[in-house]
Amino acid sequence: MSLRPVLAGVPQGSVLGPLLYLIYTVELPTLANSTTATFADDTAVQTVHEDPAVATHRLQLQLNKVQSWLKQWRMTANEAKSVHVTFTPNKLTCPPVKLNNEQLPQADEVKYLGIHLDRRLTWRKHIITKRKQLDLKLRNLY
Repeated sequence: MSLRPVLAGVPQGSVLGPLLYLIYTVELPTLANSTTATFADDTAVQTVHEDPAVATHRLQLQLNKVQSWLKQWRMTANEAKSVHVTFTPNKLTCPPVKLNNEQLPQADEVKYLGIHLDRRLTWRKHIITKRKQLDLKLRNLY
């Protein structure tokens, strides 16, 4: 195995990787009416409002700020791994949002940090998934 220079980012699986990423992204922009949650290189942007149009407008403003910041610091977001989920007990869905001029796909559920969240926050998908994992582990014990 030969040594190669790292031109961007940090080596995958490195001990310092998560810490260096957090230091680099500590100034990720936020707005007063939105929340940005970051763990390692996973980031979630959230807004809350009773009116779906207002929530979408706030989310789009935040995404625009994040997009400008990413461009300034020569980073890219992976739109293919990004989704837009409306969490609500109602059937209403927020209008679509864009990141890097690409509409983010809307989904009824998302997996974030190993937790399956569905649009109604029932935990059904997460519980079913964990039950399957536990059943497999139980079978392996036998």
